[in-house]
Amino acid sequence: MDGFLSFEPLSFDGFALNVNKDIIAPLWTDIDTHTRGDISYTQATNGTLLKQASDEINRMFPGTRFTASWVFVATWEKMEFEPDTGEVTFQVALVSDIDSDVSFIIMNYGSIPDDPESWMAGYQTEGNKHQYRIQAPSTSQLSKTSNVGIPGRWAFRVDACSAVNCTAREECKARSGIYGCACANNNPRFNAATFDAYNYCNSSSGVLSLSRCELFEAGFPSDFLHLNDPSCGGDIQDDRVVFTFDNKFRICGTTMQSNSTHFIYENTVRVAGGVSSGSVISRDSWLDMKFSCVYPLIQSISMSMSIHASGSVVSKILPGTESAYQLRLVTYSDSSFITPYSGNITIEVNQQVFIAVEADGIDSSQFATVLDSCWATPYNDINYPVRWDLIINECPNEKDGTVEVLQNGIWTASHFSFRMFTFTGISNNIFLHCQVHLCPRMSGQCSQPCNKNDDDDQFRGRRRRSVDFHDKASISMSF
Repeated sequence: MDGFLSFEPLSFDGFALNVNKDIIAPLWTDIDTHTRGDISYTQATNGTLLKQASDEINRMFPGTRFTASWVFVATWEKMEFEPDTGEVTFQVALVSDIDSDVSFIIMNYGSIPDDPESWMAGYQTEGNKHQYRIQAPSTSQLSKTSNVGIPGRWAFRVDACSAVNCTAREECKARSGIYGCACANNNPRFNAATFDAYNYCNSSSGVLSLSRCELFEAGFPSDFLHLNDPSCGGDIQDDRVVFTFDNKFRICGTTMQSNSTHFIYENTVRVAGGVSSGSVISRDSWLDMKFSCVYPLIQSISMSMSIHASGSVVSKILPGTESAYQLRLVTYSDSSFITPYSGNITIEVNQQVFIAVEADGIDSSQFATVLDSCWATPYNDINYPVRWDLIINECPNEKDGTVEVLQNGIWTASHFSFRMFTFTGISNNIFLHCQVHLCPRMSGQCSQPCNKNDDDDQFRGRRRRSVDFHDKASISMSF
């Protein structure tokens, strides 16, 4: 009576835009079926109506190669709006190929006046998991608009496969009653044992990309998978399921571990609870796929710059992974460490120089940068036998009273200063080198005291445990 098809009693008296029911509504509103007009319906499983429906579907959805095996058509002809605002004529056709489980809804609109009352055109399922509302500004626009290029017609594919949105490299199939995207014949399986896994890391964030179709064929639909935190599911990107975590805004149960050579961020892709025998996941099916971001504990890097003070950057990538961070050795104009030198700035002999070693791409809430040692050489060789030590074991060289360690082991940047000098009779240039390491702040051992009144061992800094070292590196610059 009120312009819809459903599987349970509904009426306009109970109309609500967010009704939680199964409903197909070409025009759900208050229609008077007693004054004038006709409501008719028919269904067919053979004959010319099936051919007509098949032709129309293939015209509106090119490449579908659809053949209808069942059609149901309901027509509301010259019905009266209530209150009396004119006549309306519209139609809905349900079209299916039962063998392939492919189905469509077609809504056709004749002349429709404006309805002053509430109305809805579209469809939805109970729970609103699948729905579409035609967003026309008024009922009169239904006969003038379209989503398939035919004014007055709206058409939708509404079977289970339409909801999973398979790509050209996938094909929709059912497995144990659940529809998903299996791998198409033109989609080669590169490494089905690991679902063609691709792992990318940057600082304390990690990304694991898996083949959606290979997961589905193994019995793991993407909707059933999550990280250690069940609220962190995967995102669908083309034909991939992508899981991401970071250690700030999307922790997702990520853990951090360390050993004598590396520190490791780790998470696991798991099967959601409650999936058991009788669904697509069998009782003996399980998934526990760990992925991690690994950073080296010890490595050496080096760089240089001209006699004119300017910053330098070195990026390091651990061989075999894409885990990366950057070290920068920067010269600043004063102890505020706000304004770095830039351009052709010449530093005079005996001028106080302010140096920062800065690490980018690491989690500042978990790690600090520690200056182990800094020294100068007359040539661009980190191991040149002629050298002058500035920092030894995290503390100033006692033989150079101009060196100050201003900040060390409390943040991702460490600061020190010294007065500029040259190597007598060897070279007018000096090359500055610093060896640093990353220290986990939770250890509480990142910042070491340098007390000149204590004995030499204490002045040099306490011996560190191996757990305090996370990625050791060297960096150089020249003056």
